[in-house]
Amino acid sequence: MENLFALLVLASLVLLVIGIFSPKTSLFWDKKNEPTKKRSGMIYGISLVASFILFGVFSESKKSTSSSSSSAENSTATEKVAENKAAMTQQQLDSIENEKNQTAIKEREDQTIKAPNLTASYEENEVKADENFKGKTFFVEGTVRDIKKDIMDDIYVILEGDQMFRDVQCFFDDKNTASQLQKGMRVTFQGKCDGLMMNVLMKNCVLVDNLSDLKKKKK
Repeated sequence: MENLFALLVLASLVLLVIGIFSPKTSLFWDKKNEPTKKRSGMIYGISLVASFILFGVFSESKKSTSSSSSSAENSTATEKVAENKAAMTQQQLDSIENEKNQTAIKEREDQTIKAPNLTASYEENEVKADENFKGKTFFVEGTVRDIKKDIMDDIYVILEGDQMFRDVQCFFDDKNTASQLQKGMRVTFQGKCDGLMMNVLMKNCVLVDNLSDLKKKKK
């Protein structure tokens, strides 16, 4: 349609110019009226103006439609890019979180010793065991043998060692949590080793998740 109006503009302009010199030629289609320059100029002038206006209106409408379509496409493309970016970001976050979890588990594995292994180290060589453990904070995992209080009314939990008379004694301030413990439970304490005194002593202990339970949570 735009091409048709452009053709009308061109035809009107050509016939308008021809009418100035030869009205009879420009008005060849009008056999009823006398062909004059004035009549030719009026007819083709009006035709030229009308065709030009219609050409402009249609062209503008087409541009608007094209712009709207382009805007919609751009908007859709932008949304897709945003969605992809969000998805990538979430994947990256999940990957980072997974790496953190794996690192935390590895650190926990490196800092955890089973109660029988700890008592065995002291049985084998107390001097060497003190060098490795005394004054250091780490995790001890074991089976609860007893939950008791000493003469100072301090709570402690006995974890089974590798000998009948040698265990790990974990001093524990949380009375409420201690009251929930039972013999035979598998637990892990984080505390500071205070060396050997009948039992291997662990001071300022805090009850934490077992390593096996921690691994399950991270899956």
